[in-house]
Amino acid sequence: MEIKAVKLYEKGFMTQPFAMGGEDGVDKFDARVRYRSTLQNFLIDTGSEVILVDTGMPLEAPDMVVDKKTQIYLGSRIKDYVSALKELGYQPEQVTKILVTHKHADHTGELRSFPQAKIYMSPEEKETTEYKGDNVIGVAYKDGPYHNFPASEKIAEGVYLLPAKGPHHRQ
Repeated sequence: MEIKAVKLYEKGFMTQPFAMGGEDGVDKFDARVRYRSTLQNFLIDTGSEVILVDTGMPLEAPDMVVDKKTQIYLGSRIKDYVSALKELGYQPEQVTKILVTHKHADHTGELRSFPQAKIYMSPEEKETTEYKGDNVIGVAYKDGPYHNFPASEKIAEGVYLLPAKGPHHRQ
């Protein structure tokens, strides 16, 4: 199994309140502190399947405009998702499955580029998604605990989707 980064952006940042503010509240952190950040998604090549973890920003998304109120900046676009995938040596038609961590545009922007792939997402995300069809699967987390997570869904040998909502990703 190989895991590869699909690199899309570089030289981004997130502020300390955005990165750390979750349960403690953003007021406990210094907005002047910035952490380096980028947008990249991941590809898992199992040898028999090509699985994507998210699909980046939509091709037509404009570059972000940064000002002093910006909490997260994706960075400068290096390339679009499909071009980055091809640079790794893969074609869109080779992708068999896509794991959607959550529905924000920086995670689902190019789902449309993979109409033949099965798309796995949480049941809550599937209920409210605009993506419809037999290839969209709301996982049931039926495969029991996985390490310190109480539930999981096995997607392929060694690949599991876990329910792990973060404070910035509640919908």
